[in-house]
Amino acid sequence: MFYTSMRWLLKIILCFIFRIEVIGIKNFPKNGPVIVAANHTSNYDPVILFSIFNRKIHFLAKKELFQRRMTNWFFQKLHAIPVDRQSGVVIRPVRRSLKVIENGEVLGIFPEGKRCKNGESVNPKKGVAFFGLKTGAPVLPVAIIFLDTKKWIRKPVKVVIGPMMYLNELKRSDYAVLAEAVMNRSRELREMYT
Repeated sequence: MFYTSMRWLLKIILCFIFRIEVIGIKNFPKNGPVIVAANHTSNYDPVILFSIFNRKIHFLAKKELFQRRMTNWFFQKLHAIPVDRQSGVVIRPVRRSLKVIENGEVLGIFPEGKRCKNGESVNPKKGVAFFGLKTGAPVLPVAIIFLDTKKWIRKPVKVVIGPMMYLNELKRSDYAVLAEAVMNRSRELREMYT
């Protein structure tokens, strides 16, 4: 109930901040496990994805967001999974993520592992490839495009959802190579619509 209410509330708020155009929503499955893999350029990225998809998304999120009692409660209610990026200890978030996929739900992940602004290019984290190969769940590449504009309100944003990728069909076992393939698909979608 809380999740659904927040989704509608954020949808309304986002209408005043952005003019969001969603392309390829038919590629988002109505049921079954899926890993949503999007580029990450803004703090608004998870909020935008949270608002446009009509299924619960369990996002991997930096543990710093959970340090205060109120924000911890809030993000737990939104089914976010905390990840400690400093320690490198990932057993708990990996187990929770695998459970999400095994339960036929939606896992949201940003392969860059952090926000990348102004065309910054980084090597993707291997998590998206690990989850895709380990579970056989399809990966849904998404490009979030904040169009360059001088507008203060209702800035145009495109969310481009590509066809699903099945990583086990790529006949590769190198997580780094597969993660790069996912991120490249997202880049291709971005280039097609900018």
